[in-house]
Amino acid sequence: MLPRLLHGPTLELHPSEEEVLHFLLPLSADYPGIENWFRRKVVPGLRVQERYIHRVERDGHLIGVGIAKNGPTEKKICSVRVLPEHFGRGAGVRIFDHLLRWLDDDRPHLTVSEGKLPAFERIFDHYGFSETSQRNGLYVPGRFELGFNENATAVNEDDARQPPSGQAGE
Repeated sequence: MLPRLLHGPTLELHPSEEEVLHFLLPLSADYPGIENWFRRKVVPGLRVQERYIHRVERDGHLIGVGIAKNGPTEKKICSVRVLPEHFGRGAGVRIFDHLLRWLDDDRPHLTVSEGKLPAFERIFDHYGFSETSQRNGLYVPGRFELGFNENATAVNEDDARQPPSGQAGE
């Protein structure tokens, strides 16, 4: 039943989920399929407690969001977004701390677009994350997506040459 639910019809969004989706959209140029991914994977995953959203608010306004996946075969930080005007003020670290606790894993898998790496380098260094792959065109043609903390058995040269899935996150 779980696979059908995760890939089945789009579910009605709760108001807090709708707010998170609208927060993510303008910050997600590197992930063109993010709305479909959110509606078809994140929301169903939330319903079965395989996904988690951590929100950071300041003065009653959403300024940061993190999404994690704790599936049967993968623990992953799927998305972390902070409003640019709040960079460097601790919101990103708070999000990562909460996601790592929820996942009960200090080295979950995650990916980041090569252009966004500078915004995450200090956090990745802080947690000791290590780059394990580079995939060209995973989400955007001609742009590399850098993988971190992947299980060595899950990454091989054939995986790196697979065509893009067209989905954001996973």
